Amino acid sequence: MRIRSGAVLLALALAGTPALSAQVAAPTDSIAGMIPVGQGRLNQDVITLRLGTGSLDIRIVPLDEALMRLLSPDGYQALTNLVAGEQKRIDSLSAARGLRQPGLTLVTFYGLAPNTRFDPQLLTVMGRNQLFRPVGVLPLSPGFSNQQLEARGQATAIIVYERPLPVLEPFTVSYLSSSSSEWERKLQRLNAERARILGRKPALADTGRRVP
Repeated sequence: MRIRSGAVLLALALAGTPALSAQVAAPTDSIAGMIPVGQGRLNQDVITLRLGTGSLDIRIVPLDEALMRLLSPDGYQALTNLVAGEQKRIDSLSAARGLRQPGLTLVTFYGLAPNTRFDPQLLTVMGRNQLFRPVGVLPLSPGFSNQQLEARGQATAIIVYERPLPVLEPFTVSYLSSSSSEWERKLQRLNAERARILGRKPALADTGRRVP
């Protein structure tokens, strides 16, 4: 079965959301402030991570401004509008947990078999030799709290971490015994797009050469 995650998430983000007004998860450094909005050309699939467990297919989209500004204008607007629509819940959860800069991810669980159970609290990230665990979940789909899916069913939520994920560096995402280091491969394309927008040449691998 082919799952078109980008189209599903984009439709969800555009449906009934307000205009651009939210403070999206703070970027991990000042890079986001250097990138103008509206000049990115990437589609949402480029920043989407995929993780499978056999009975579950999981799609993870980090909601970090440093990444989102690399997307096409429609993609950027859709994800920013999604966060804007949930800003009150994000602020409430952050206040309750004492979070200054929460890390946000848009996560969709797809059932590949009948009566498939899932637990968003088990979706962890390892980066910078630190373990990032969810501290809260904001459901976007009806019945998400049931944590059970039928075959071809899906459930979407914003998962909140206590601090922004290290999206500018390699990291590993894990769920139970399954893990993915796919982000390291994606960084090359993300860095190239950032360099294009800023009018710079992407850095070469460490070969002893310098980019003129």
